[in-house]
Amino acid sequence: MKKLFFILAITAITSTYAQKKKKPYKFGSINQQEFNLNRYDRDTTANALFLYERGETTFHQTRNDIVIRTRYYAKVKIFNKEGIDHATIAIPIYRNNERSEKVKDIAGITHNGFQRTSLAKKNIYEQDINERWSEVRFTMPNIKDNSIIEYEYTLESPFKFNFKGWEFQSDIPKLYSEFYALVPGNYVYNRRLLGYYKLFKNESGIKKNCFSVTGIDGSADCEELTYGMKDIPAFIEEDYMTTKNNYLSKIKFELSEFKGFEGSRKRFTKSWKDVDNEFKGEKSIGRQLRKTDYIKKQLPVTLLHGTNDLQKAKNIYKHIKNHFTWNEENRVFSKVFVKKAFEAKVGNSTEINISLINALKAAGFDTELMLVSTRRHGLPTKIHPVMTDFNYVIAKLNLNGSSYLLDATDKQMPFAMLPYKTLNAYGRVMNFNKGSYWYDITPTDKTIRRTSFSLKLNDEGDFTGTLNTTNDGYRGLVKRKEYLSSSEDEYLEQIEKKNPDISILSYKNHNQSDLEKSFSEVFEVDIESSLKGETLFINPFLIERLTENPFKLNERNYPVDFGYSYLDTFTFQLEIPKNYSVKALPGNVGFKLPNNGGVYQFMISQKGNKISLLSRTKLSRAHFTPQEYPYLKEFFNQIIKTHKSLITLEKINP
Repeated sequence: MKKLFFILAITAITSTYAQKKKKPYKFGSINQQEFNLNRYDRDTTANALFLYERGETTFHQTRNDIVIRTRYYAKVKIFNKEGIDHATIAIPIYRNNERSEKVKDIAGITHNGFQRTSLAKKNIYEQDINERWSEVRFTMPNIKDNSIIEYEYTLESPFKFNFKGWEFQSDIPKLYSEFYALVPGNYVYNRRLLGYYKLFKNESGIKKNCFSVTGIDGSADCEELTYGMKDIPAFIEEDYMTTKNNYLSKIKFELSEFKGFEGSRKRFTKSWKDVDNEFKGEKSIGRQLRKTDYIKKQLPVTLLHGTNDLQKAKNIYKHIKNHFTWNEENRVFSKVFVKKAFEAKVGNSTEINISLINALKAAGFDTELMLVSTRRHGLPTKIHPVMTDFNYVIAKLNLNGSSYLLDATDKQMPFAMLPYKTLNAYGRVMNFNKGSYWYDITPTDKTIRRTSFSLKLNDEGDFTGTLNTTNDGYRGLVKRKEYLSSSEDEYLEQIEKKNPDISILSYKNHNQSDLEKSFSEVFEVDIESSLKGETLFINPFLIERLTENPFKLNERNYPVDFGYSYLDTFTFQLEIPKNYSVKALPGNVGFKLPNNGGVYQFMISQKGNKISLLSRTKLSRAHFTPQEYPYLKEFFNQIIKTHKSLITLEKINP
């Protein structure tokens, strides 16, 4: 099988630039084959298709700066009205306090047969996203079924770090995508090819003396690069994945070093040893970790003493968690002020978790800061330090031979449980004495849901009984939050709304505020039956029924990531009166995932006037490879099939 990730190392130049290449496309030119194309045979579900796409990146001197100039061109076929969204283009623009990227020379044409409609300048506008980002947007005119659109523009960036390369894959398929770059030898970039698909074209060469700067002696050779892919399928997002940026096929560039014409060199790619040394004095991390004495003075003395170390750590965690209100901001390398946040009792995630680290250190615990990347942010590279790969900070407590990963931003979060958004493979622990190191993020709390239905059918064909649910781990966290986020009446109304056949007669729960224990609930219920003549049908999965498979693709070329493993058990008991008999029961089912990935069991039996059922779903692993996807898809198909099962009862006439 193909590997998910390919690492592209280009360390030697094999050819020399000979002559300037001609432009590989002619703007405004459409051939008959493109006009006649009304569907894409490789993906007949595609509503639009890139016929051709190209980017060309070069470095240029302006009056005040060296800029990276990228000329982008695309030709797209819009098959039907569902593909019209792809006629609206949004170009992201980055800015800081001093400089901004610019978009220039936008042009566009819509082709409908021999009719051509040009993009008007009045339909091009800029829209702010936040303080750092905006978008230049335009919508191509006169879009119909089978329109072909062409557009091109130039993006000019003064930010050398923003030369990020090229994404070959998008949410619609592409016949061909090509990226060309002419990179002066002054700028050295690390390059990686990410994703599932291989390059169709991979060429490199040297263009002699292609770059110079006015007023500075000397010139630099340029590395000339061309990368191309063809027949690129659409990337379709599906449930249980981290950010698609982890899996899109693309070339990624990271500035490693700058070489001046006078011989100076500035390295940007550093070792972790270099990063560790810099972090010690860094304002947002290193200096804030030295606020231990301040935090110690703010803590109740009783928290700093005690014989049970684990309980003492839990008490400190609870105190910090209850002291702060998270302001919903995640900052790592800017605007982190522990003292100010502690006094205000409001802080960003880093301020809160560094306060937790300092509090644990004040009590004598070995506690380290851990940099992580959230699931939607992407997976950090292990090849070399890229600090922008990280966007979140947590605490790592080392106690009596065990390690506990902690986050104090959520008041409902139990000790040693992390927010779901941070369950992203691994992070970097910043130990300033021994050196930083990678550490895997593995949920320690077992996520278990137990559901038990005990029903009795009376002579009139009505069901009454008891529903018991117990939830631990992430299931417990979700259920507890659902309950606490509204009044009890509203909570019960929502349950009845989701399960219209059930009427709740009474309700009670246990451990709603004790986060270390299971959240359990007891419902007394009345259930409306489905009576058709003398036959009675009942689906035992009256709650938590799975009706739709989260996995729908024929093939998924990226991993399935649930975040955590789990166990769901469902038991059902039905007592039937003497005037009813069992006409039919569903069959037993057993299904195992390969590589000890999990198991599903469905067993039902009758003994006397009682019917007993057990359904057990166990996912033993949180991560599954693309090769395991078909088995996982069938696993959930089996669950859905049994969740449709009906017990058929028949009334006995006297």
